[in-house]
Amino acid sequence: MIVLQGIIVHDVLGRPKIVLDQIGEGLQTLTFGAKMIQYPELFQELFVPHDKDCSRSDVIKVLEFPQTMTADERSIQGYLIQFLQTASQETVTQFLVFTTGTPRLPNFGLGNIEVKFDNVTSIFASTCLMAITFPRAFPNQGTFSSSIEAVLTSKTKSFNCV
Repeated sequence: MIVLQGIIVHDVLGRPKIVLDQIGEGLQTLTFGAKMIQYPELFQELFVPHDKDCSRSDVIKVLEFPQTMTADERSIQGYLIQFLQTASQETVTQFLVFTTGTPRLPNFGLGNIEVKFDNVTSIFASTCLMAITFPRAFPNQGTFSSSIEAVLTSKTKSFNCV
């Protein structure tokens, strides 16, 4: 019985404490500890859960488009930005879940969602890569909006979404 209690205490208290101690030491080594005390509001979002929704402009800012694009791909870029600018908060959240697997910005807003174009017939996302792939052409904004809305509201999840 004492052995079992020792194992439980180790698993419940010991292992998390070891990890937290390592994080603490790392923060001190990198002098983040002092900066966190000096500027707590800057670090609070990283360590304290919050229910703040991501704004449309925040989501648009993390989109990373290819350096060179065809005219059709530039049109799709415009369609996507227009779609997100006019989308409801629920749709913006669905877009984030579809592309990243979470309703939050990638890497606390420091990461990007890569936008790709390929010879595919439907919109595809990989949450592990934080990427969304579009067909190379859509005839107009209406068709694009209908297509992405259908993908976001479908009951299936994106590839790699756990």
